[in-house]
Amino acid sequence: MEANLHAHLGSFRLTAEIEGSGTICVAGKNGAGKSTLVKAIAGLVGLEEGYVRIAGVDVTRLPPEKKGVVLVTPDSAFLHMDVESHLRWGARIRGRNPPAAEIERVKSELGIDFGGKVRTLSLGMRERVSLGSALLASPRAILADDVFSNLHDKEDFIGRYRRLAEESGIDLLFTTQDEEEGKLAGHFYMMNNGTSVRVA
Repeated sequence: MEANLHAHLGSFRLTAEIEGSGTICVAGKNGAGKSTLVKAIAGLVGLEEGYVRIAGVDVTRLPPEKKGVVLVTPDSAFLHMDVESHLRWGARIRGRNPPAAEIERVKSELGIDFGGKVRTLSLGMRERVSLGSALLASPRAILADDVFSNLHDKEDFIGRYRRLAEESGIDLLFTTQDEEEGKLAGHFYMMNNGTSVRVA
């Protein structure tokens, strides 16, 4: 993933550069610009200038649905769906029909051992389902915006999710307020006032 992003949102200015394949962590305090960064990569914030390349493909001018990117937030879950339908939803939208063995592996690795309507689940369980749906959709990249913080087994979960994404050739960028999570990624950036600084 390569992104050079310049955008204005009111008085807030985003000036950020991100580069790296595999797993990227972007950490920063609330209001540092992390959500604006991932929205810009996803095409939900217009760029004044810059570019976004994912898996070697320039997706800068493509509409959001054509970029091959899935953005996951704490509010991503479709509450009216049941767990099984939700897991298959993203794949179906992208014309995929993942085999049962693939679905079962994702469920096992992500600790999705529950069913029923998504609306009945805790926030952490909803996030597991949303993240599983993103994996099964097999996009070029997954942007996980502060979705790991509500998981009780956060460090172990991130490790398993990273492995699944990398095995599928999916770039993973996740944001967090916890700088310690930078050690769980192959590339680590800090955000402050809309500007990114590479740490590792």
